[in-house]
Amino acid sequence: MELHRPFATVTPTLDGDVLAVLATHDSAFTTGQIHRILDRFSEEGVRKVLARLVAQGVVTANRVANAFSYQLNRDHLAAEPIMALAGLSNTFLSKLEGELDQWDHPPKFAAVFGSALHGTMTVHSDIDLFLVQDRGSPDAAWTHHVDELAARITGWTGNDARIISYTIGELRRAAAEPMVGEICVSGLTLAGSRAWFLNQVRPMAKKRD
Repeated sequence: MELHRPFATVTPTLDGDVLAVLATHDSAFTTGQIHRILDRFSEEGVRKVLARLVAQGVVTANRVANAFSYQLNRDHLAAEPIMALAGLSNTFLSKLEGELDQWDHPPKFAAVFGSALHGTMTVHSDIDLFLVQDRGSPDAAWTHHVDELAARITGWTGNDARIISYTIGELRRAAAEPMVGEICVSGLTLAGSRAWFLNQVRPMAKKRD
């Protein structure tokens, strides 16, 4: 799946992208505003989709001056599943956090990085996850948990999981690596303390510069 285009899991059409915009905001949008958000599609295409959704009753249209504004009809029977689909990215991250929290020896630090956060995923993209094994965590149990998590991620999303696992010592030695730098800048923390992670890698990275 593409986490930034959750409706593509069920429909490849523009309808899903328009619904995603409306379902993730409480405010109303004009055709032009939606078009600017979805700049890969034509404004006429957006207008036709909105007309179909209004006819189905799932979107409401209100005249504002010389234009119409559109909003998801949250009373519609389909609104709840639409909002659930629109929130798949948050659901995925919550499931990841919950899974890590249940480990007998949780990671000292965990973060998602890469295309899953940058909005550049394709159906063939890996989901990149960075884990730091805590001291005292048995290697066999840790490996089992990591392998099981990778399988769960694929089951949840259909994408392969690329899980990078470091010990605390390995993390410090890898402080200057580009991947670690990317996590420092844009990684999304799932477990542990981001401040702890930065304290481990930034002093070492500066020494290597």
